[in-house]
Amino acid sequence: MKKNIINVALMLLSFATLLSFTACHDEDEAEKAKAPVIQLTEVGHDNEKHAHPGDDLHLEGDIIAEGLIKSILVEIHQEDGDYEIEFKYDDAKQYSKYIGVRNCEFHEHIDIPEDAPLGEYHLHVIVTDQQGQTGSAKSELTMVAEDDDDDDDHDHNHNH
Repeated sequence: MKKNIINVALMLLSFATLLSFTACHDEDEAEKAKAPVIQLTEVGHDNEKHAHPGDDLHLEGDIIAEGLIKSILVEIHQEDGDYEIEFKYDDAKQYSKYIGVRNCEFHEHIDIPEDAPLGEYHLHVIVTDQQGQTGSAKSELTMVAEDDDDDDDHDHNHNH
């Protein structure tokens, strides 16, 4: 009889231990924030998805990062080629409107080098949160000469 009581007690103890580990695992999952989400709202002036070598690229979007933003990386690379431009926003002092916040409007004017070849590009915005999770958004982008742009009243005053 004592043997049965000991076996039952050990079985109950094992079951209780198993439940406690399962509960901890569920709490960890619940505490982990969702990966960042980026919604690009404008790529290029008036969302034309064009950029001009030697000028700036207007880029705007909404970012939600439950785990708080650690860094934002903008990558622009040729579709058929190896030309690439990168801009990283990760300095908390310089970019305090982005770093360490949960929600923000990303609004930057990115300088495009004068030697950027004309043609088709891909643009990626990658947000990393303070938990190491990433989210990204992408867009097509065309590098065009200034006089090839259809928008003759293109605003380059940059009064944003």
